[in-house]
Amino acid sequence: MRRLFTTLVMALGVLASTAGAAQAQVYTLTASLSGSDETPTINTGAFGNATVTLDVGARTITYQISVFNLPSGVIASHIHVGGPNTTGPVIVNFAPPVPASNDFGFSGTVAEAQWVMRADQGIRSGDDVIQALLGGNTYVNVHSTANTGGEVRGRLTLKP
Repeated sequence: MRRLFTTLVMALGVLASTAGAAQAQVYTLTASLSGSDETPTINTGAFGNATVTLDVGARTITYQISVFNLPSGVIASHIHVGGPNTTGPVIVNFAPPVPASNDFGFSGTVAEAQWVMRADQGIRSGDDVIQALLGGNTYVNVHSTANTGGEVRGRLTLKP
């Protein structure tokens, strides 16, 4: 009887610990930003990096973007859905410090209610946004007054 009780307690402990891990689904994605990743390629000295944290349980995306040597003012920044060498629609808008230039950084958190659905592109729900992010089908870019279609861009990849 005592052995059965001990086994039951251990099994419940394992279940409790795995249930907590299943609920805490937080993923970090990173990207190196450059003009050579833009479509078409942009000849610029600007570069940067992006860190995006997806919290599936909270349904939020937190971002930290650093940009260096941007020759003209920033006008927008986003996460787009789309493969390499293609342009795709915006699915998450960021709030850059318009019209910052040269070296700057910005960060924030975007709740699911603010994610942009693109039914025509297969993004019909928050789950589709999450799938695009985790499936490697997204990129970050930063737009400037000189390059309104995007000055620097980088593919988001899961951080090991």
